[in-house]
Amino acid sequence: MFVLKNAWLTIRRHLARSLVFFLACLAVAALTLVGATVVKIDRTARTSGYEAQTADAVITPKKGSKAKPLGWEEYSKYAQQLQPTLQYKAYFTETSRVDVEGLTTKGTFSVLGISSKDAEPSLPYGTFRIIEGKGIDYTSQDNSGVQSILISEKTARANKAKVGDKVSLTNPFKTDLTTQVKVGGIYTYGKRSVPESAYDTIYTGYPVFANLELDTASEPGSEGHDLHVAFVLSSPSDYREFIKAMRKNGLKESKYDISSPSLDRYEKQLQPVHQAADQARTGIILVSILGGLILLVSLFLMLKSRRNEIGMAVTIGIHKARLGWQFALETLLLSIPGLGLGLGLGALVSKPLIQARFDLGKLAVAADISLVWRVALIGMAVCAVMALVASLRVAAFKTSQLYTNDLEERA
Repeated sequence: MFVLKNAWLTIRRHLARSLVFFLACLAVAALTLVGATVVKIDRTARTSGYEAQTADAVITPKKGSKAKPLGWEEYSKYAQQLQPTLQYKAYFTETSRVDVEGLTTKGTFSVLGISSKDAEPSLPYGTFRIIEGKGIDYTSQDNSGVQSILISEKTARANKAKVGDKVSLTNPFKTDLTTQVKVGGIYTYGKRSVPESAYDTIYTGYPVFANLELDTASEPGSEGHDLHVAFVLSSPSDYREFIKAMRKNGLKESKYDISSPSLDRYEKQLQPVHQAADQARTGIILVSILGGLILLVSLFLMLKSRRNEIGMAVTIGIHKARLGWQFALETLLLSIPGLGLGLGLGALVSKPLIQARFDLGKLAVAADISLVWRVALIGMAVCAVMALVASLRVAAFKTSQLYTNDLEERA
């Protein structure tokens, strides 16, 4: 109790220096926890977050090769070869030129048949936004009744077309194949830059495309005819197995690339997270260095000016071990509460601070308890080292220094 009382009185006697030491501990702990949280978010996104993603696998001719895009026959063959060993789903889009009646302006229109909503993020011109009417209702698409289409805002304005208007689509290769459809919605690409041909694209469910027999009118890869098939796999590990299986089944690497647009999009979304983690790592280093220097200077000043105090205490019979414990306790009484409050503050402000400082969106989370404990253990180890240094200052004191000082003062 005597040691604790003396330690507390010393802290109060040097209040300014003690406050600097306490605030340095608090700031280092809080900022380190926030930075460590950002680093952990990045690590989680790279590992378990990445492995939790579904992966769509797309096959395209390699640039510079003379390979033709795969057609339905080749896709069917590879799909059958995969079925015994790998579970997957699929979505697809197919584009072809089409003649349109009911629109007054002339132009080369393309119809793009979409199999399901899963295919929309991978459309050739990117996603669209509905500004009037409704999007494509994939659940009700069948071979009966009047099907709906989407036209661009530019096409709608040029033709004074509105939702509900009916137009006719004709297969340009088989002019006797015609189907009547209605305008179900009007779309825009927003401010995104797209080619002019993008605005002449008519989006619809795949049954319209198949009813016009556009899938067999020409070969994929011929002018205006594009086929995009994606195999949807449950995880990146399945995606890697898919690549191995396709190569084993005869898809030559020299002619065809296999990529995953969904994983590419995920990686692109993580770029701000990676940048934030790099900044956080740098910040942790700078905070540790700057905070460490402040703590060392404060500790040095606290110990340097107390040589006479140590000497007087030793002279009146106070044991060095007891005095060393007092010095260590003074350090712990400032550093441990500073560490605890800093961790509490860091845990409290980590999520809003990360959201304000870094563009992490939904990935921004508060520090979890395991991370708090990890930083706390490191912090307590640092506090113990500082307390040990303080106690060693007493142990290193030599009684002969008292007489040396007296002789120097008399001289």
